[in-house]
Amino acid sequence: MGHKFISQKKQNKEEMFDALVKNAVDFLDSSLDDLDKRPKNSIVDFYSSVELFLKARLMHEHWTLILSRPELANLNSFQVGDFHSVFLDDAVKRMKNILCEPIPTKAVDAFKALGEHRNQIVHFAHTKYHDIDATKVSVVVEQWCAWHYLHELLVTTWSPVFDDYIEEIQRIHKRMMRQQDFITARFTEIYPDIENKKKSGKQIEVCNHCNMAAAEVIEENRWGNDFECLVCGVKDTLLKKTKATIPCQSCNEDFEFFNKDLKNCPHCDAEIEHEYVLKACKEQYSDGDGWCEEGEWVAYCHGCHDDTPSVFYIDGLWSCVSCFDRGWGAISCPNCDEFVTGDMDTIQYFACVRCEDDVRASIAENGF
Repeated sequence: MGHKFISQKKQNKEEMFDALVKNAVDFLDSSLDDLDKRPKNSIVDFYSSVELFLKARLMHEHWTLILSRPELANLNSFQVGDFHSVFLDDAVKRMKNILCEPIPTKAVDAFKALGEHRNQIVHFAHTKYHDIDATKVSVVVEQWCAWHYLHELLVTTWSPVFDDYIEEIQRIHKRMMRQQDFITARFTEIYPDIENKKKSGKQIEVCNHCNMAAAEVIEENRWGNDFECLVCGVKDTLLKKTKATIPCQSCNEDFEFFNKDLKNCPHCDAEIEHEYVLKACKEQYSDGDGWCEEGEWVAYCHGCHDDTPSVFYIDGLWSCVSCFDRGWGAISCPNCDEFVTGDMDTIQYFACVRCEDDVRASIAENGF
């Protein structure tokens, strides 16, 4: 990498992983410190933290995975920090293809949006971010959304990897949640506008991101209502709920299981195991829709990329019990014959979530 201006002591994998995670936490603290007076700095530091946590997850699997070009790996250079590291897009691909832990599409979108703002700030100038008060609103919105997904990854999906740092992660979470005061003040500020929209016939729901009654319904669909939150700016869908039940594996009492926040049985408080939910749903909800022939119909989810089929036809909608998304169509892929959800045209004329990487590789190799 040429002449060096910085000299670092050699570290082993454990020491480098620890330094990487602590650096990510430091960037989060710095981001929150800068929110009031330097919100542009805040978004730069927050995005840096996101990338560092992704690299830490990759490095926990193997140190070469955080290199931009693993084929040029040199352990001695790596141990003194002499290497080019992977960026967000490649980190996401390696998470899916090598670790078999795909990051949910909505999370990736939130991280990429943050990255685009960061790039505008660092490499040029962000025309949106010039007034401090207005900028803080925008930054809190972006970070609120990104932290929603990052925190879920750290404390749930990746909990075995980051368990030693849970106290620091939860401390940051509490700091992030203090922005609730700011969100509440923002809600109070625009409350008259919300009331006027209600009076004019607009439907207002509770936003599933900032938890404020400020989600203006833009479009009603069979699977739920698309909305834009007037407080935090998030555009998302309030999915249609289901009252479908399965029996608890401990007390055998029926409970409404389709809820991503439900971790324990409401009757006996026993932990709800994901594997059991899959098994119970196979027994009760694997008949499929009206287009399905006799047999067991469980689809792979294109949203969370779960390697186990997790989408069942529940209350008239294809519903994933891993990421709790609903309403997509399900079809047998004509390319690989797997039963999957996703965009029907993309699956029919290109590929599905199960075979798209192979199809792209074939196109790159053969030109068709």
